[in-house]
Amino acid sequence: MMNSPKLVMAYENNKPYIAMFIVQAIYAGMALLSKASISSGMNSFIFVVYRQAFATLSLAPFAYFFERKNVAHLSYTLTWKIFFSSLIGITICSNMYYYALNHTTATFAAASTNLIPAITFVIAFALRYVLN
Repeated sequence: MMNSPKLVMAYENNKPYIAMFIVQAIYAGMALLSKASISSGMNSFIFVVYRQAFATLSLAPFAYFFERKNVAHLSYTLTWKIFFSSLIGITICSNMYYYALNHTTATFAAASTNLIPAITFVIAFALRYVLN
């Protein structure tokens, strides 16, 4: 049986692996729950609205209480840039993901999200952004 210092050391050495395992488990659970709700008749576009609203309501108190002293002035231009970036980066991608999830399996959706880093690397390599 391991004594306490060895257990703590093993935990400290394996933190990144434990964190990635937890993140992947959450992604797989989200894909399964999303597929179940969309398959039972929920509109995928409405699901994205609920997901964004839940994220806003759950993160807004943390932003208010922890970041209220570090508030920077947002210019009109910066506000529009943030709006369009979130519209394209989150909303449209989420809508396409959940629309596609309606036409495929949750297993394929969970597996395809694991391919994102590899595809990003291939695109970066093709555009010669790697090792510059």
